[in-house]
Amino acid sequence: MKRIMLTVAYDGTAYNGWQVQPNGVTIEGELNKALCELTGEHIEVIGASRTDAGVHALCNMAVFDTDSRIAPEKMAPALNARLPEDIRIQRSEEVAADFHPRKVATRKTYEYKIYNAQFANPLERLYSHF
Repeated sequence: MKRIMLTVAYDGTAYNGWQVQPNGVTIEGELNKALCELTGEHIEVIGASRTDAGVHALCNMAVFDTDSRIAPEKMAPALNARLPEDIRIQRSEEVAADFHPRKVATRKTYEYKIYNAQFANPLERLYSHF
């Protein structure tokens, strides 16, 4: 068994947040589905941080355990072929079996965008507050 860490970027506009929920599509749910399809195993990722509905991330981390013979660095392109285009694995790598993404020294940066103009810009409507 090996533990794989994924670096995940996503546009959360169409999702009900990170964590699996019975009432909607989530980032974690899409990752689990793609991993199960790829490996043939029942896999549930462990994320470093949860995000709310509509929130985006550039570098969220998740880990999962697998017996798959797929090379860790090959997981990213294989998963990207199975994920919706608004979720992308930026990197996949093997980590120590006891590695936990919520227990490592890290930082979070939150960015809020306010579009300040006389009229709203339709190209910014999904990514800023007018």
